[in-house]
Amino acid sequence: MTKMARKIPGGQGAHGGDIIAMARQLNCKVADLIDMSSNLTPLGMVPGLREALVARLEEIAYLPESGSETLAALFAEKHGLAPSQVLVGNGTTEFIYAVPAGLACKRALIVTPTYGDYRLASEWAGLGVEFFPLAASEDFALDFSRLAAALSGNELVFICNPNNPTGRVIPTQALHDFIMAHPASEFLVDESYLPFVAEPSLAALPMPANLFLLCSSSKIYGIPGLRLGFLVAAEEKMRHLAARRKPWGVNRMAQVAGEYLLTGADDYVRAVREYLLAVRPGFVSRLAALPKVTVVPGEANFILCRLGAGRTAAWLRQAMLTRRIMLRDCGNFIGLDEQYFRLSLKSNEQNARCLAALAEVLTAP
Repeated sequence: MTKMARKIPGGQGAHGGDIIAMARQLNCKVADLIDMSSNLTPLGMVPGLREALVARLEEIAYLPESGSETLAALFAEKHGLAPSQVLVGNGTTEFIYAVPAGLACKRALIVTPTYGDYRLASEWAGLGVEFFPLAASEDFALDFSRLAAALSGNELVFICNPNNPTGRVIPTQALHDFIMAHPASEFLVDESYLPFVAEPSLAALPMPANLFLLCSSSKIYGIPGLRLGFLVAAEEKMRHLAARRKPWGVNRMAQVAGEYLLTGADDYVRAVREYLLAVRPGFVSRLAALPKVTVVPGEANFILCRLGAGRTAAWLRQAMLTRRIMLRDCGNFIGLDEQYFRLSLKSNEQNARCLAALAEVLTAP
């Protein structure tokens, strides 16, 4: 376990997928870019969603539901929860910042490398921040016994499952058992990427009193611009957080989209999983065959890689941008160095173009 040793840039520039700004910088159209830096669905917008939004566009003339009650009830019904266990937010980012600010914990313990806003949200809430580093020599697998030894109680533990950027998946039942075994610690588990894999959600198991669960719509449905996310917790914990929320936190179009997705997108999610199961192994095999590229084992819709000595991810990112392909330089993740980069799977054509460009760049003299 280590204390914070260096800063992760916060706010603008700290994330992948800023395709609009990149198109402006490169003086090209957004459509000219292949964005493999953002971990969104490879299958594009859910069929019928655009039409559902257009059909109800006039509803932006009204105030949205104050607490997104319809959405909360639909999400609860889908996952076998009580509506009082669910909050709907302006993306899961709202809750990443709200949970640390709403608890009485003294410190945050962040399993790293992982999403940088966990650290920023904890600092803004006045928590002392410590990191629990996963070992590259162990392919960034989580060692539960070592994590247990790092817990002292009264801390908020951040775990992303599957983890961004490593793509490693923690078995849901094992994670649930660990949380139940440590009631003196609070846990915030981010399942933003879980719909891409076959592992069940923690929401399907009895809800521990010390768990806050994040569920995102942005990634699996490809709607990050609408900002829609869910927080799940035990009713007694949720009452405290719900009492501190401002009204009308979710816009009406996001509410309409959520209603459509929760009642008619199950086939789409299955299709995404089937596509990844069919495409990921071959892509990883070709990626690993490139010179000076080591692939970190994972299961998610994105892949973490490390360049060999003498090359940096920043160099590779710039070289790929000249070919209008965006990848994620992971040098600003705590626990990773300047040689790590991440790719997100896209369409077959885009994947092939990316691999060809990488081969060209990495074999150039």
